[in-house]
Amino acid sequence: MFTLMKLLCRKFIVMKKLLFSLLFVSAICGLKAQSYELVIKMNDETETIWNSESLSNIYFDDETTLILVEKENYYTHSYNISEIKKMYFNSSENVEELSQDNVSFVFPNPAKDKIQIIGVENQEIEIISIDGKSMFRVKYDGTSIDVSSLPQGLYLIKTNNKTLKFEKI
Repeated sequence: MFTLMKLLCRKFIVMKKLLFSLLFVSAICGLKAQSYELVIKMNDETETIWNSESLSNIYFDDETTLILVEKENYYTHSYNISEIKKMYFNSSENVEELSQDNVSFVFPNPAKDKIQIIGVENQEIEIISIDGKSMFRVKYDGTSIDVSSLPQGLYLIKTNNKTLKFEKI
């Protein structure tokens, strides 16, 4: 039982790290050279605001730690991912707040046996092969989907308002 809980916690942390990585990449690509603020809101409701001009680097040290490096003195600041409630970017150009509610992805990708769809729940989904053949439809409830019977290849997942892709290996 303890091993299962440890595995589930580890899986949650890995998924949270992937989500944060996607949020960073999409936000930074949209921000380009303009100035922005990185806001980190912790589970205890405390908030830290970082100006982009004061940071030289943002990265993940391991599966559980977000690291921010200051430009001027190279001081590092560590945040445990499990203690972060929300992260978003503020900008003079009104960058949309990023949250788990507006980001969807398939995990793991590529997949061998099972997949989960992050950001999509309680919707009918359809898995379609790359040649357009519908493989199956299911009401997705947030649990893992068994894809072990699918042949290797690329697939699309169609939901009510999104299309995602994954690779079956």
